Amino acid sequence: MFMFRVALFCYLPIVLLMATPASHAGPTPELHAYSANSEYEPEVLAILEDIKVGQLETALAKAEAHISKFPRSQIGHLLKADILQSLAIGISDIGDQSPLPQVNLIGFKHQLRNRWNHKAEQDQDVHNKIPASLIALGDNPYVLVADMPAGRLYVYKNTSGTPKLVRDYYLTVGSQGYGKQIEGDNKTPVGVYEINDYIEGKKLPDLYGKGAFPVNYPNLFDRYRKRTGYGIWLHGTPSDTYARSPWASEGCFVLSNDDLLDIAKYLNPEARTPVVLSDGVEWLSPEQHQQRQSEFLQVLDQWRKDWESLDIDALSAHYSKDDFNFGKSQFSDWYKKKSATAKAKTFVQLQLKVDSLFAYPGERDMFVVKFRQQYLSNNFANETQKKQYWRRDELGRWRILYEG
Repeated sequence: MFMFRVALFCYLPIVLLMATPASHAGPTPELHAYSANSEYEPEVLAILEDIKVGQLETALAKAEAHISKFPRSQIGHLLKADILQSLAIGISDIGDQSPLPQVNLIGFKHQLRNRWNHKAEQDQDVHNKIPASLIALGDNPYVLVADMPAGRLYVYKNTSGTPKLVRDYYLTVGSQGYGKQIEGDNKTPVGVYEINDYIEGKKLPDLYGKGAFPVNYPNLFDRYRKRTGYGIWLHGTPSDTYARSPWASEGCFVLSNDDLLDIAKYLNPEARTPVVLSDGVEWLSPEQHQQRQSEFLQVLDQWRKDWESLDIDALSAHYSKDDFNFGKSQFSDWYKKKSATAKAKTFVQLQLKVDSLFAYPGERDMFVVKFRQQYLSNNFANETQKKQYWRRDELGRWRILYEG
């Protein structure tokens, strides 16, 4: 990747809760923003830029200043050593003369590559675009999106219903990558999850750094797919390490301690901040995002209209009959119950308030939606929260895989 010396680099009854997102509880106890975290990566990239153009003396001065500020920066120490070696005898690549094990060097190069590629994305203005997974944020103040191949964690703010990027961080995932299937495979799961707890760093081994935010893996879809394992957390790094290699955890997703302290102000376990762990991000323009949001909400609204019509055949057409409700119940039983209920109704009115709607990563044409449902009929009324998983079938029709 990098070469030294001269060759260096040589609305409707469906309501989308957009304008008034729920209030945020503020920073998690004992965590706060750390001002230096925004300096680490730019400094590393500045050193690389000088190396690229052959300004080794300037790169050395920047590396020494970086190490003084971040003494646990293993990347900083490696770059300084390489610069010194190059000034003395010349080397051909990062770590060319390093005594570190090859696996460590591969990890360092992977980290540098991810950080450098992110800089290129910034230059291409990708951060003014929106991840395709973020269809509707509802009343969530913030949502996290992990682009695991790129080793990046993004924080989006709900700004009148439009996701706006506020922070992004270098990210470490499982040592065997992502796409978790079984316990112990050292992979980070792909899917839509929620932050559901906070554990103080002082209650944890040093491996987890300044604290941990567990997520609800395995979720309903993971259980349906018979995926196993537990203990998937967003956590920090050991006290002797500033940042780990992109693939280095046992399945968790990891930030430097400085970045964990910074991201904490956006996380609220009580409100269950959503986390999209993605095997790749499709970027949309704001106009493309609005169009896709409208398309998905129309699917949900047609389901609502068909229920209000009391036409059970029209309503049932929205449901997948194969492995109905993730195999938890039978479609025939559901159909008989709905038909019997409809006969006692003279009218049904539904109002839906969408809490969140995300395109599901790692799956073809699937989305998960949470909404609050207000139900009114001639003989019954209630309000409940629902979750649905939808998938487009081979004929292009959207069908409900699960409802609960």
